[in-house]
Amino acid sequence: MQDTQKKYVLITGGTRGIGRGLVMAFSEAGYSVIFTYKSSTGGAQEMQEMARSKSLDVKGYQCDVTDMQSVQAFSETLFSEDIIPMGLINNAGITKDAALSRMTSEEWHSVIDVNLNAVFNVTRTFVPKMMELDSASIINISSISGHKGNPGQTNYSASKAALTGFTKSLSLELARFNMRVNTISPGYIDTEMLQTIPDDQRKKIKKSVPLRRIGTIDDVASLALFLMSEGASYITGQSILIDGGMSA
Repeated sequence: MQDTQKKYVLITGGTRGIGRGLVMAFSEAGYSVIFTYKSSTGGAQEMQEMARSKSLDVKGYQCDVTDMQSVQAFSETLFSEDIIPMGLINNAGITKDAALSRMTSEEWHSVIDVNLNAVFNVTRTFVPKMMELDSASIINISSISGHKGNPGQTNYSASKAALTGFTKSLSLELARFNMRVNTISPGYIDTEMLQTIPDDQRKKIKKSVPLRRIGTIDDVASLALFLMSEGASYITGQSILIDGGMSA
């Protein structure tokens, strides 16, 4: 039987950026964290070694979340160990920016596959088992780009906007099982991607944010921890923007 002393949280795309921060934040908060990665074997090993050095319960699994067979094989491995996550964070995501007039079919479909279809694959696979628990929570990581347009990101914005409808509909389906489903939509967050932007551009970005700063991964992790907690037990079907006031 599942260890009732452990609270398992599954995080997809956990080796870099917001995903990496979520893995560390949840494990440091006492959760047993399982994360997926597609090809970053070195990054996954580094994270697990770091976790062990801090006596944290973290384990990574290689899984292509865009491939339903891969997701199902991964789930069978967990279920065979009597591991049923009480929390699921669909975080895996990519960008392949281009103006629509120059966007290739591959750039469109690959972004939709990772950012949207993978959410279906993982959620569809784990929800039936999670429904057996006393309570559970699902968090989908979207983006401010899913709420407002951004030139060159029709694929990305479409995929992230779709998560809002997915979240709202699923929250209504699962409410009677005491399962909550919410979306976090970050604005500018200080990840590896943003750190490659020249200083002058970063200054312009800061000026465009009412709070006059770029958000941190810890900002996003703090919100995710709250939504996963009992303190958020009456919150479901919501898309919460964390953007320093840009959407106000």
